[in-house]
Amino acid sequence: MGESSAAHPHGHSHHHGHGHDHGHDHDHGHPHAHESYDHVRGGPPVLDIGGDIGAMVATMNPETVGIEVYLRSENDPPVSVHTAVWERHLGDRNVTAAVFCELVEGAYWVLDGAGTPVHRVEITGGELATVDLRDFRF
Repeated sequence: MGESSAAHPHGHSHHHGHGHDHGHDHDHGHPHAHESYDHVRGGPPVLDIGGDIGAMVATMNPETVGIEVYLRSENDPPVSVHTAVWERHLGDRNVTAAVFCELVEGAYWVLDGAGTPVHRVEITGGELATVDLRDFRF
């Protein structure tokens, strides 16, 4: 989820191949292949939205760059997804943000560093949700 795959909210999984699942917060100690893509490390993100797929941008504090932000859906069973926080260029300024490029519509909880739900967000297919998480600790 030996070799592991992590579930994506759109029903398939991808192979991580480093022998553990992502059910806990941890430092990988090595980059994943997909982390070499520019949009993953703070370059322009590509949003794949439409139909029942939306996206979310979370504004974060600058000291959170490099951490993972986790979401857990209210689905039964719940789906967990995560993304890293990066500094991104927005016009003539920089913004610290976590970008979830592809989320199935529905309700999600943002989890703090301890895994506690701290903020609920509703994702609508075909739309970009924005949330300011600078008041929360990660």
